[in-house]
Amino acid sequence: MAKISVIVPAYNSEQFIAETLENLLNQTLKDIEVIVVNDGSTDGTQKIIDEYCRKSDIFKSYIKENGGVSKARNYGLERATGEYVLFQDADDLYTEGSLEAFYETAKRTGADLVLGRLRTFGKNTVSKYNAFADKLASMEAVDNFDITLLWSFLVGNKCYKRDRLVESGVRFPGFRYSEEGAFFMSYVYTGAKIAGTMDATMCYRRHTEEEGLSVSQTVNEELARSFSGSLKVIYDGAVKAVENAPDTFDKKEYIQEVIYKTAYILLSQFYRLCWRSDDGCMTYCAEEFERLRSLMTEKRFKIMQQTDADLHLENIFRTRKEIAEKPGISVIIRKSNRDMTALLDSIYSQICPMFEVIVPQSMVDKGLIPEKYLTMENLRILPDKKYMKNARRSARAKRVVSFLKPRKLDIRDFRLTYRFRKIPDKLKEIFFPVMLRGIDFLLTKRIVK
Repeated sequence: MAKISVIVPAYNSEQFIAETLENLLNQTLKDIEVIVVNDGSTDGTQKIIDEYCRKSDIFKSYIKENGGVSKARNYGLERATGEYVLFQDADDLYTEGSLEAFYETAKRTGADLVLGRLRTFGKNTVSKYNAFADKLASMEAVDNFDITLLWSFLVGNKCYKRDRLVESGVRFPGFRYSEEGAFFMSYVYTGAKIAGTMDATMCYRRHTEEEGLSVSQTVNEELARSFSGSLKVIYDGAVKAVENAPDTFDKKEYIQEVIYKTAYILLSQFYRLCWRSDDGCMTYCAEEFERLRSLMTEKRFKIMQQTDADLHLENIFRTRKEIAEKPGISVIIRKSNRDMTALLDSIYSQICPMFEVIVPQSMVDKGLIPEKYLTMENLRILPDKKYMKNARRSARAKRVVSFLKPRKLDIRDFRLTYRFRKIPDKLKEIFFPVMLRGIDFLLTKRIVK
């Protein structure tokens, strides 16, 4: 029996899976088995898997009909024989001593679940450690109702005692978003003994659009509903689990944290990215938020209002048309002979969605405005005659900024500029362009011209 089984689901992963398998081959812990589940790939993934199976007998290859990552992980778990088990995505990595650290910590503490560190990496990504994961990893013993667990759902930095996991009956549910959270917290609520280790790190790859966005980076109504379904599993599990918590434990506040986390992610990962999706997603998110709001205490709702002041949560918009009619920011594109694709791409990727865009007719006629934006509800086209005067006069927002040259904004620019709390609204409206330039410079080290 191997000390650790690593289950790697793979679907059309030829771009990264060789690096992942090589990473496992080079771990300091050698007594492992790597169960690679090819989930119906149609590219060269299996060829790479076969090469590694020939290279080392730690690799075991299985091919199944495509059914999604949850079914692939469950399929791998059924075939695992290790004393402990890890679930690794086909594009992620571990630092070379991570598996050994997971195993030694589990044996030393008798833990049923060991939590490690989490570091993001990738092309155009600033590599950094996750603060929630670090807090948990630094703890010798983690309470099952520690609220930090609710903010650290990723599966790859967690090592499970296999026989206890199997006996618990906990499996990955068939959701496409946050299924890892539902799985993880369901196991936590079984009363599993939890420990942390700072010597194990999972490196989580963030993808660019060119590489192909992961499920967690895409936005649509189906995924929003899947997320809500996953968090309902956690909510129901939490409500049942707290019944057995000590009387000194604040059960109401814990459930409020679950509700708050659900609303927070719904807004930040879906609602705020509504221009990448459609009205169906936005409407669902708004209605689901209203439902969650009805479950929140006034204290929790006020915290959320402060965090998301630009979204007007007291009367949240349900459609993109409503945003177009009452934007918080008006963006004026000045007349230019340059292609504005890079600028518009970064504007429509902003995590502050309450804006409108005004462009001159001549730029549309010359094909300088990408066609995909011409149908956006918040894009307005004005005649060239007295364009700037009319654009400023017709701007629907009090915060107005204009751009002449094509460039790329940081996705946080609008939100951070909008959120200055200690500056009176009137001053923010007057100096909004200057503040935006300052924020963008701090974030990107570039000066807006």
